[in-house]
Amino acid sequence: MKKYNILIPLVLGVAFMSCSNKKNLEKNVLSIETGHLKQLYKASEDIKLSLKTTEKAQVDSVVYYFNDKKVGASIKNEVLNLNLAEQKLGKTTIKAVAYSDNSSKDFTTEIEITAPNAPKFYSYKIVNTFPHDQEAYTQGLEFYNGILYESTGNGEGGGSTTGRGTGKKGVSSVRQVDYKTGKVIKIHNQAMEIFGEGCTILNNKLYQLTYQNNEAYVFNPETLDLEKTLPYFKKMEGWGLANDGKHLYMTEGTEFIYKLDPETFKEVDRVSVYTDKNVIPYANELEWVDGMLYANFYGQNAVAVINPKNGAIEAVIDFSELVNLTTYHADRDVMNGIAYNPQTKTFFLTGKNWDKMFEVQIIK
Repeated sequence: MKKYNILIPLVLGVAFMSCSNKKNLEKNVLSIETGHLKQLYKASEDIKLSLKTTEKAQVDSVVYYFNDKKVGASIKNEVLNLNLAEQKLGKTTIKAVAYSDNSSKDFTTEIEITAPNAPKFYSYKIVNTFPHDQEAYTQGLEFYNGILYESTGNGEGGGSTTGRGTGKKGVSSVRQVDYKTGKVIKIHNQAMEIFGEGCTILNNKLYQLTYQNNEAYVFNPETLDLEKTLPYFKKMEGWGLANDGKHLYMTEGTEFIYKLDPETFKEVDRVSVYTDKNVIPYANELEWVDGMLYANFYGQNAVAVINPKNGAIEAVIDFSELVNLTTYHADRDVMNGIAYNPQTKTFFLTGKNWDKMFEVQIIK
């Protein structure tokens, strides 16, 4: 008993000290210091982080997190100077965890990080013009082993929900195409309840997204036989798809581009698409070329070059001239479909129900 009696004051002393330190943090550490923070930062800028405290505050250290990822720490609330170059773009929750002995307290605030630089403007040169099936409501294009693969949706009235166009409903498909003639080599038509979206080929598997069916389909690219159905990792729309040789990249019509595990279709990572001014939604069809993502944006006859590491739009190419080079008809819709041919080192572009496909050289 004496042994335990000797320990009681020690235990009580530690408990009192921890309780005292906790109260010290609660009363005297007030918040993250926001007086010198901005709401909007470019990814090239520095940010200074510290806690707002009273003179009585006792802080041993502070650990900082961006969206729950540790980015740095400081001793005794010294100012942490952090360069944002390695951070992802978008709305960011800053969390500071203050420590004093065995006690801690969390504080949060928010900032928004944009691209470090304004996008460059690239030009292009039309190399060839080829015929394209104007009944094809193009959602995805990709070259694989010298063959052009195309994914189509069953757009109605040019894809409009207001009845624009003829109102004729198409059939979703994946197909092999002779790009020089526009003729379909082989085709797999989907059921009418399936609205096909973007496609890509990875590890000799052809992936096709669906618009609102919340699942993707995996085909044999040679036979176009359906091999597997993969549910999306959450309730979402499917828009565009590409791959970097290891992972898939998927858009859903928002500012997000998701990096996915091709075997499970589970999310590995994500980025938000930004210029140096603001967030850019509606990223659609994707193509991976030399470490960059090239993206159509729904409703825009243009392509953006996106850094997949942080989501920054590094360049823009205006292709608005191309739609005027196609034949007008009631169901002709916006530009969509971008494929890079590694054999010719040129890009192939078309649109929903366009009667032409354009081979272009992008000039930086």
